[in-house]
Amino acid sequence: MLALVTGGAGVVGKALCRELMAQNVCVRVLTLPGDTLASSLPKEVEVFYGDVTKPETMRAAFDGVDVVYHLAAILLSTKAGAFDFVNFQGTKNVVDAALEAKVKRFLYVSSISVTYPILTAYGQSKLKGESYVKAAGEHGLRWTIVRPTLVIGDGGGIEYNMFAAYVKRFPVYFLPGGGKSLKRPVRSVDLVKGIVAAGLSEYTRGKTYALAGSTPISMAQMAKKILAAAGKRHLMIPIPWWIARRVAVLKSWIGGRPVTAEQALAGFLYDAVPEIDSARRDLGYNPGNPFA
Repeated sequence: MLALVTGGAGVVGKALCRELMAQNVCVRVLTLPGDTLASSLPKEVEVFYGDVTKPETMRAAFDGVDVVYHLAAILLSTKAGAFDFVNFQGTKNVVDAALEAKVKRFLYVSSISVTYPILTAYGQSKLKGESYVKAAGEHGLRWTIVRPTLVIGDGGGIEYNMFAAYVKRFPVYFLPGGGKSLKRPVRSVDLVKGIVAAGLSEYTRGKTYALAGSTPISMAQMAKKILAAAGKRHLMIPIPWWIARRVAVLKSWIGGRPVTAEQALAGFLYDAVPEIDSARRDLGYNPGNPFA
């Protein structure tokens, strides 16, 4: 069996490649031309260079592929239309290429942020991607969708690393709403096992799974654990939402230039504690607690 992993040179992508190879699956990666991270992939991985926003550059990567794991996306941007261009249009191009190559299975890595009551531009782009993947089922695409939560471990996810850097940076830090929103962060090692299982099983066709960790934790509790691990004792000051929305500098402290204020604050506003019973049942998914 041959699996194509788009965006496979990233943190989760590389871990996914290792897990696939551990299950005796041959792996091919599609990554951007000039991506230096590709050099750190296992030597057994076949690397194709192409851009998901430019269909003509990537079609060859789909030849002979049995299953596509579509990870390629952008998480951070302040450029108007960037999320739609890469995350939706790019997904559309990958789906179309898979259909043209008659790929048997398609696994789309979405985001738990598509479940937020009010979607950011990022969440909107991932939800549109989900819709296109599902619609392709009418043309024979055997799809599965997974929605990861906050990723921790193996280098960490971008969002978690940004939050950890923020709470460690200043002796006093502010949390919108007092950091009461709840999360179920997932260890990267558990996440990739769930992703691989979802893509290889025929039983998961036409289904969507949340891939979260075992234990809910508030943002405030998470901050305390991050600081304890770093040997720091910083003071948290809660701030009301109406102030958080108006203090532009908070965006810079939390995320920096690549992040809009809307996206920086969304993670503090909404809970992300999905049920994982269906993933446990169908995938044998048994995640641990990243902070245990």
